[in-house]
Amino acid sequence: MYFSYCVQSTKWLWRQHEYERAPVVKTIFNILDRRPYRTIWRLTLLMVLGLSVLMIWFGKAVFVELFFVFPVILASWYGSRNAGVGLALTTTGLLLGIHVFHAGLDYFTLLSYGLPCAISFSLLAVLITNFRNVHRVEATAADTDNLTKLANSRGFYAELANELLRSSRYEHIFSLAFLDIDNFKRVNDTFGHAEGDRLLKAVAKSLKESLRASDTVARLGGDEFACLLPETSEDAARVALTKAQQALQRRMQVGHWPVSASIGLVTFETLPVDIKQAMKVADDLMYSVKRASKNAMLHEAWHGPSGVSVKQVRPAELH
Repeated sequence: MYFSYCVQSTKWLWRQHEYERAPVVKTIFNILDRRPYRTIWRLTLLMVLGLSVLMIWFGKAVFVELFFVFPVILASWYGSRNAGVGLALTTTGLLLGIHVFHAGLDYFTLLSYGLPCAISFSLLAVLITNFRNVHRVEATAADTDNLTKLANSRGFYAELANELLRSSRYEHIFSLAFLDIDNFKRVNDTFGHAEGDRLLKAVAKSLKESLRASDTVARLGGDEFACLLPETSEDAARVALTKAQQALQRRMQVGHWPVSASIGLVTFETLPVDIKQAMKVADDLMYSVKRASKNAMLHEAWHGPSGVSVKQVRPAELH
């Protein structure tokens, strides 16, 4: 029931040989995304200067002006509006200077060549920056749960797929937990949906505060949550989720909510085939707890379908 959003991404993400050989453009863009504005500005300015040298060298034999669009786009997308407009005006000044170098200076050149260049490049920078801002807002909203502000199922599937790739590439292990709120329906039926929403927000806040900043906490839907713990061993994962379970129990007691949590936690010592298998293992563990006693955590160290070791953390072990 959780896998409908990730079919296409799984097909792409697990073409491992393509990941190894052909992510050059993607890697470059990821690097640019992490660079500060000043670095982007210097890089794009260097591109403009390089194009200017080529333009001087070849003269009118090669039409180079069109290629100045690309550094302006990069400066606007990965930098800021000021960086984009500043580079646009710098580009215009260089182009005008080269044009004057070849043909001489007159007012007609300023009006017919310099002004259109300045307007066109500056307008491009503004449009690209505005489009980037809208794109980032929509991308964040598409991957975020409206109620809890955690990642939603779509965002979580993407993060899990990325973690599988990282773990495969660098030979890391990771842990995955599914959490279901016991008796949540009783809260909704007794106190109303508004109280149920407050409970879900409290669960989300408690999980976020209990786990590391590098961990991903998501609401998959209803009263089901998931936690992804990158590079986390069996013992470290058990300690982290036990702490999270204890903090959640205290938060529920403070809110006077008669609920508990059933948790299925799996540490992948051997990597699963895909995210569908990873989520099924954690999901099955969580439902095993719900069918048995509820209010407990079942932890499995996964070594493949035939090699597992399981430890159950019962409510009595929680302090």
